[in-house]
Amino acid sequence: MGLSSWTLATLVLPLLALSPLLYIQASVLMQKPHLQFFPLAILGAAYFLRADAEPTREHLSRPWLIPSWIGAILLCMAALMLISPWLAQFCFIVIVAVWALGARPNLSVLRVAGISGLIAVTLPPPFGWDQQLVQALQAISSFVCSRLMDLTGILHVRRGNIIEIAAKPLFIEEACSGVDSQYALMAVAGVLLLLGRAGLIVSLITIVTVPIWAILGNLLRIYLIVIGLDWFGIDLSSGTVHMFLGLCVFAFTAWVHWSSVQFLNFLQLRYFYSKSERRVSDGVKNPSTSTWSEASRIRVSWLWFAMPLILFIFLPSSLQAVFDFHMAPDLPSLSSDVAERFPGRDALRSNRAQIVGFHSIARDRADLLGQHSRIWQVLNDFSRITVSLDFPFSGWHPLWVCYGNAGWKPRSTEVVNASSDDILGGGFPFYELIMENDVGDVAVLHFSLFDEKGQPYLAEGSNEVGQDGNRLSQNLWTRIRRKDRVREKVTFQFQQLSTTNTVPSSEQMHELRSLYEHFRRQVFQGSLPVIESLSQR
Repeated sequence: MGLSSWTLATLVLPLLALSPLLYIQASVLMQKPHLQFFPLAILGAAYFLRADAEPTREHLSRPWLIPSWIGAILLCMAALMLISPWLAQFCFIVIVAVWALGARPNLSVLRVAGISGLIAVTLPPPFGWDQQLVQALQAISSFVCSRLMDLTGILHVRRGNIIEIAAKPLFIEEACSGVDSQYALMAVAGVLLLLGRAGLIVSLITIVTVPIWAILGNLLRIYLIVIGLDWFGIDLSSGTVHMFLGLCVFAFTAWVHWSSVQFLNFLQLRYFYSKSERRVSDGVKNPSTSTWSEASRIRVSWLWFAMPLILFIFLPSSLQAVFDFHMAPDLPSLSSDVAERFPGRDALRSNRAQIVGFHSIARDRADLLGQHSRIWQVLNDFSRITVSLDFPFSGWHPLWVCYGNAGWKPRSTEVVNASSDDILGGGFPFYELIMENDVGDVAVLHFSLFDEKGQPYLAEGSNEVGQDGNRLSQNLWTRIRRKDRVREKVTFQFQQLSTTNTVPSSEQMHELRSLYEHFRRQVFQGSLPVIESLSQR
């Protein structure tokens, strides 16, 4: 059944009204490595919508289509009023699903759900749930890999998401957590189910087993890296060889998953379909017998065409959102030459602790840990201490997220006021966390941030926290105008991580706090001239 221009316009109009927010969402998705395949998912859905579908034996009277279309348009209005790119992507999926049920009546509800699901795979979970998924997969990968190494006699120690072997410690990063293969395999599964015209039972089993195959494939990749280092002295953990290993493991996992889908299809045809059903399925050749009449389709089309026009009232606001998105400051960056001007090896001095080492690290500009770090190793009577100056960041940086990714879990959190003799003033508090990991290690984390003018930067006063708190009150009439928006300040983070065998006593906690303030004072004094020179640029 061909699609008229009138019918296609009913799909294009709401998507055109949402296009500014969809553009912003696409830019965000391109920054997430595990979702960068979303254009391929959209092309795949378009192919299956255009392809001739097998005749459906469903009752084609769908009186709920018009209410569903009205509900979809109202949902689009909510996305445009809240200026929510995430909700706009969700509306895109809903619009495609409802439109397909009306414009392509020879597509069954199950097949439309599969096509919509192929696009829905690229929708990141809301409220930061994707970060929780990454952390869960990291914990599972490191735990299972450690047990497998025990079975094969590889000597190692697991500390949270870090596996230490004789050659080097291996951190189970986000890329090694399995989240990339999780989303990609889900998309592959959707394509396989649509190509094979799988039934409901096969579809459900396939979807449920995708996480299992993804975890097993990722476990294979991590274990191959460990074997390469421990048995053959070959480092497969970085560079081109690591990327090639990941592609090979993913291809193998996808092939195994395809084999399981084929096996399930065989079982469904062999045991779940009766002979009469197969004869009916094989005997129907004319798809026109299951389509709506032309008159009924046109009556639906003109009504569907009219309703999305109201969405264009919000187009100026959406275009302004795109402009604001591009006007937002880019991630801050400092050259290695500038980073070397910050305090170095001789910056820390103390008669209560011994400075045993120093090194600096340069990372990617968008790294969660910061582009540059100046790191000191310190020992005192009861703990091993790592002191670090990390920079630059844009606004507030929740450091506990980084340690959560490394397998640390907070036992307690407290905001401590600095002593009155601190160079930054008694009004510059710092955050204190007592953490533990799965193997019983205990660590005390102290950290604080200061801005490009040398002033304390707290979470409560940050622009990011304030804007998130007012999110639901920002709509077409009350949203923050571009001229009223405040640029996030460039911030610098000073942290101290003290690793102990047990929870420190109150006297030891007092000593750690005193050391933190002492080291922060020294590092701040050494950093202030560099920061002032940067602010004068």
